[in-house]
Amino acid sequence: MTGDVSGDSEPVSLSEDERVALRAYLQRAEVRLSTVHRTATALLSGAGVLVLLPALGRDAIVEVVGALLGAAVTPARVLLAAAVLVVLAAILVVIWLLLVELTRFYFFANHLQSARGATFTPRFTLTSLRLPRDELTEGGRGALALERAEPQAVGLLVPGNDRARRGIDRQIAAYEGLEGSSRTTDLDRADALLVLAGARDRDLLNEVVKVEYGMARHVLRIQVIVLRYVKALLVVLMSLLLMFALAAVTGRVPELGAPAERVLAALIALWAPAVLVLASAPIRWLGSLLRNEGAASTGIRYDRELTRLERIVATFSATVLALAVAGTVLLHLASAPSTAGWLLSAVVGGALVL
Repeated sequence: MTGDVSGDSEPVSLSEDERVALRAYLQRAEVRLSTVHRTATALLSGAGVLVLLPALGRDAIVEVVGALLGAAVTPARVLLAAAVLVVLAAILVVIWLLLVELTRFYFFANHLQSARGATFTPRFTLTSLRLPRDELTEGGRGALALERAEPQAVGLLVPGNDRARRGIDRQIAAYEGLEGSSRTTDLDRADALLVLAGARDRDLLNEVVKVEYGMARHVLRIQVIVLRYVKALLVVLMSLLLMFALAAVTGRVPELGAPAERVLAALIALWAPAVLVLASAPIRWLGSLLRNEGAASTGIRYDRELTRLERIVATFSATVLALAVAGTVLLHLASAPSTAGWLLSAVVGGALVL
């Protein structure tokens, strides 16, 4: 048995062995795609970053900010409270970036052509599937078309009531590439929904090519997600550790004085370089892995997609450090520091150097 595979190029005749190899590849690809999606689903559903924040953070942030902005509000305390809020903002931003990447993983652009040009619709990254057209003979394709037009089959996608039809018509009308055609029957509506789901009438060879490119897209996106997840987890852990330390200081004294304020400033200043080191650690780990494999040099640190999160964290780190340094300067001006105060100020200076 042979079949003609037609795409944009001339039809190609495939032997039975070639067709068996193509089917086997599609089966392997489905298993691998399923594994990649389970990885992404584990990060989305487990999302240890989201679990840690309320479970460990609790009221630490509120307690620290409340202590700094209590009865006696000074410029130094305002700066330190602002630094704490920036740390909280850094946590929220890294979680935001992780969720953005997960959304980008699960959705893709669907291209529809209309008289006005291309229209783009969102679709799930795994498309709906149609049976490759060259898997059947001419008679088999005709029988399949008749079965697809049966009301019982169409009703699985287009419910047989006017309210559902009106909802589908509104969905179709939102996209010019679908709106241009007459959608007067349930079968027309079902065809339009199949297009929105990414189902295309392809032959076996075209289906393999689509899977090859789709697989590469999945692999590239999942590595970004996994790296971003690890970085976000490290940033959240470091930030929560800071919050616990700050809460321990504010909880030991009924009202903050200059010594306690200097301790808070030193702890906040130390967070800035520490979180930057942790956020960039996964890239260093990968660089070390590549060098262990024999690479003389690696270009991973120049990949802006893989290093985006630490570049954003660097901005927050610099902001927090600047606020901590400014707060320390104001504390020096407000009162003469003791030996311990000078030591804590030296810690802030060391963080600035780092």
